Formats: sequence, C-alpha cells, structure tokens
Amino acid sequence: MAVAALCASPQAFAQPAEPPAPAAVPAAQTPVLASAPLAQGNRGILLPLEKSTDIQAHWNQRRDYLRDRDERRADDEEQHVRQLKDDLAIENLFSIAAALVRESHEALAAGAPALALKRCRLAVELAAGLPEAHSCLARTLLADNPSALKPALLEAFAAVRASLADPRTSRALFVNAGGVLFAGVLVAGLAFVLLLLARYAQLYVHDVHHLFPAGARRWQTSLLAAVLVLLPLLLQAGWVPLLFTSLFACALYASTVEVGISCALLILLALVPLAAEGLGKVAAFGGPAVDVWLIEHGEGSSSELTRLQRAAEGTPPLAVPFALARKAKRDGDLPAAEKLYNQALQTSGASSLGLAATHNNLGNVYLLEGDAQRAQTQYQQASELQEGLAAPHFNLSRALGLGGVETLEKVQSEQARALELDRNGIDQFTGNQLAANKKSNKFVIDVPLDDVMLDPLLESEARIAEPVGDEARAQLAEPLPAEAASALPLVAGAVVIGLHLARGKLRPSGRCERCGREVCKRCDPDARPSESLCAQCVNVFIRRTGVDPAERIRKEFAVQAYHRRRAAVVRALGVLSGAGHVLMGYPVRGILFLLATGTLVASLFLWRGLVHDPVAVRASVSLFRVGVTVACFVAVYAICLRDLVNQQRSEGA
Repeated sequence: MAVAALCASPQAFAQPAEPPAPAAVPAAQTPVLASAPLAQGNRGILLPLEKSTDIQAHWNQRRDYLRDRDERRADDEEQHVRQLKDDLAIENLFSIAAALVRESHEALAAGAPALALKRCRLAVELAAGLPEAHSCLARTLLADNPSALKPALLEAFAAVRASLADPRTSRALFVNAGGVLFAGVLVAGLAFVLLLLARYAQLYVHDVHHLFPAGARRWQTSLLAAVLVLLPLLLQAGWVPLLFTSLFACALYASTVEVGISCALLILLALVPLAAEGLGKVAAFGGPAVDVWLIEHGEGSSSELTRLQRAAEGTPPLAVPFALARKAKRDGDLPAAEKLYNQALQTSGASSLGLAATHNNLGNVYLLEGDAQRAQTQYQQASELQEGLAAPHFNLSRALGLGGVETLEKVQSEQARALELDRNGIDQFTGNQLAANKKSNKFVIDVPLDDVMLDPLLESEARIAEPVGDEARAQLAEPLPAEAASALPLVAGAVVIGLHLARGKLRPSGRCERCGREVCKRCDPDARPSESLCAQCVNVFIRRTGVDPAERIRKEFAVQAYHRRRAAVVRALGVLSGAGHVLMGYPVRGILFLLATGTLVASLFLWRGLVHDPVAVRASVSLFRVGVTVACFVAVYAICLRDLVNQQRSEGA
C-alpha cells in the first residue's frame, strides 16, 4: 500500500519539502558552496553546502567554546557536526570519536561520571564502528550507575562486534593473538625439551660411559657426553640443532608419549617460517588498502586523500578511484566523481560486483547532474552485471519517477523488485517515509565498497611479508641453506623415532624406582630392568638374605633421601607450572600446563603486541588486562600445584 501510494503521487518526487535552514556558522568558518548553482534538470535535488573537510573546523570551534566555558555554543557545534555527518552520509567520524573517548577519560579522572557518560554516548553516535567508543560507554555506565550491568554488557558485546568488523582492529587482534600463542608454544616446547634432558641426563651419561673401555674414568666420559649434546654450539651451528641433539640424547629413555610430544613440537618448529609469513601477510594491512577503507567508512583525512590521489594518477585497482569518487559525490563535487567513476570503469581485472557498483554510482552522479537518460542506462548495466543488487532497481525507480505519470507502471515495477531484493536496506535508507528526500546523499542509494574489491590491494601489500618467512628460514637453517629450514626438524623427528624404536636392540639403562640409581645389566647382572629395580634394591628388598643389617639401613636411608630430593626438586620446579609434571613422568599434563604458562609469559613480553592499536586512545597500561593476566597466572599455578600434590600423594601411597 505504501509503494502504491508513492507511485500514485509522482508529485512526491517533483515537489520537495523546503529544506531546513543551515545552522549558524561563525564568520571565520563561512561554508563554501560545493558546486555551481543547480541545473534545471535535477528537479531541485539539493547538494551539500559544506564538505567533510568542514567537519573538523566545526569541531575545533567547539573545542574553543569549551575552553571559554561557552557550553551553549559548544552544543550548537556538536549538533552541526551531527547534521553534517548525516547530510554527507559519513559512516564514522573516527578521529572525533577518539577525541571524545579521551575527554571521557579525563572526566572520569576528574570525578564527573555524568559528563563522561555524555561524551561516550556522543562518541558512539558519531562512530559506531569504533570499538573504543563502546568500551568507553560500558565503563562509564558502570561508573555512573554500578547496577547498570545489562546495558554495560551490551556495549561490551558491541565493542567486540565493532572490533571484528574493523579490519584494522580484527587483523591486529589476530596477529597479536597468533604471535603470542606461537611464541608461547615455542617457549613451552623449549622448556619441555630441557626438562626431558634433565630427567634422563643421568641415564644418558651412564650409557655413554659404557661406550669406552673399562679403564675410562667417569668424569671423562661425563664431560664427553656433555660435549656431544653441546656440539652444535661448539661448531657455531646455532641453537636449533641444540634442540635436536638434546632430543637424541633422550630418545632411548623417553616413553612413547614423550617421543610423540617431542615430534609434534618438531613439526611446529618446521612450520615456523610459514606461520611467520602468514602473520606478516595478515599484518600487512596498510598503504592504499587502509586509506581506501578509511575513506569509505570514515571521514577521510587530508593525508589519506592526498596519498590516494597520487595512487590514482597511475593505473590503480578499481578500489582507489571508486573510493575517491564516492568521497567526491558525498561532498557534492559531481564533476570529479564522474571523472573518477569513468576511470574506475577503465581498470582491468575488476570483478562483476565492482563494475556493477561503479555503474550504479555513476548513474547516481548523472541523475544528480540532471541527466536522467544516461543515469537509466547505467542502472540497467548495473542490473545486468549483478541482478541481485537492489540499489540499481531502486535508483531506476527514482529516475523514472522524475518523468511524470507516463512511467508510473515502470516505477512501481522497479520499486517492487528493489523491495523484494533488500527490503531492510531500502527501509533503512528511506527511513520508512513515503516522500523522497531531495538531499543528494538521501535521494539515491550508492553501492558501497565491498571487501572483495580490496583484494588486489591486499595481494600487493601481502608480498611485503614474504621476506619475513625467508628471514625465519635463514635463522632456523643457519649455517645451512635456507631451503633446509623446514626439512631439518622433520629429519630430526625421524631420527628420534628411529632411536626410540631401536631401544629393544640397544638395551639402554633404566632408572630404579626405589633409589633412583641406574638399572643396567652390564654393570650388575642381578638388576631387573623389567621391574625397574637395581641390583642393590633386589638384594636388600627382594632377596633379603645375606645382607648386612647396617647396609640395609644405609640403603633405606638412601631410598628416603632420594625421594625427599625428588619431591624437593619437583616442588621447586613447580614455580614453572608443568615442569614438575614432566619430571615426574606425566608429559601430557606437563605440556598442557607449560603451554598455558608459556602463552602467559609471551603475553607479558609482547604486551604491546606485534601490531599496535590503529586508534591510539589510551597510552597507559590497561588495568583490566593486567588483572586478567595476573588472575590467569594464579589460576594456572593453583590448578597445576594442586594436581602435582595429588600425584605425589598417589605415588607415596
């Protein structure tokens, strides 16, 4: 019924309501008309009187009024900024919203939560896509009214959604989280290998001693065993081969689970170059790509416009002239918009969606200039390229509606098709009003820049990250060629598995569960490796015949001393959550606790992140983040210590 009423009243298109008088502007900030007087053919469509560059001037005027404590005039300037944002169809005023967030922080510090709340609400209104604005509003809601938990929680969720929707923030979050996680895995893996070496070093040194004649002294063979492990450092081969030799020394004695975890860590080590290159590609969101995004979704600063204008002088991808053209059209500079849209149509490799959006928006420029015939041609071409777009059908109905009652049937058909394709979008644009808004940015619908159109820019910028992977390969393979970086950990893993499988033939020594001595058939045939008992424990505790009572007492004291030392070492290493579990022989629990601890430690060293926050609102350390990190440390340590004590008690029982 609403569509029929609109179609039956073509005068709604031809007779616009009188526009409201523009707000008063100080003499120093007199607005300049965006273009020449309107042509007769545009049927009274109104171009904006001010451009987006004037918004900052009004905001500076507001700041001066606040400094002079003239609240009324400052509020007038705020209202003027709101009106300009709406008239120019600017999605977000990022810089102004960031300034409001900083003002709210100052107001909170001064003990004025009501003023801080007012500033945050305005920040959300001017830049709903700024995550810090929603976080600021959530914090000030609680500061003003501690019982306002539900609205504060809703704003917190809104901040998360805004962070994920903003590629600058979402990419920074992904890179920082990925960098911290991968650094934590490497720290945990290094700690796991060192703990395995500490657990089996005694057995390794004992078996190396058997490789030499009987006359060799124990200290000499022990020194040689240490040299074999440290050989990569002595040969200046780097620290990565040192991990390999440490695992080789433990492979004969480690359990199957420990060997499996070690091989998994070696596989992750082989993936380091690919991970570094991948994170670098995600982080490489800058240059023309971020300038295009900011102009599309923000106000567009002069520096961003200058850089894109220089980029548009060559043969840029479609996204560069497209964004500049949209900016010019919103500001009312129709000749510049027409030139840039025509340049965008000449670009090569553009997608059908990008070409359809360009044809639709170029048709809007023609319609605003008064050339409805050329506008209809562009709308039809856009519909042919992308039939699923609602904007060309809606805009075609507006262009046909300017022709009078003769085109009534076509107007009705195109409007119905637009509503069928995207009713919510049409209702949001028109505000559910029957009469057409004759403001240029409210009369016809522009198709915004799709993220797919940024792919050519992102691909060119992602090439910058390729040297990151090459540098990681060079560091891992040193002094070998960089191509061997990923192969070396895999070869080392194969060697570790081979040594572990050969333990049946090599018959390495074991550890006595009672006293901790080596269980070695070569040293004493009475040892029982299958029962993990050395020869002394077999004679003292199993056979119990022909043993001097004094020797038995000394052996019992030695057993108790071993268990006390073991418990003390495990408790001491329990400061590093997971280390005690690895030494006690619980590798799965140990590596899980080590991963949690390593990730938290990495978050401390990388607390600024690999990629900094694109909108620097706060320069100080976040107390919320500090509190969460400390709470996580305490929770991991408490859970690990409790589990460790339970395991020790079960073994003692």
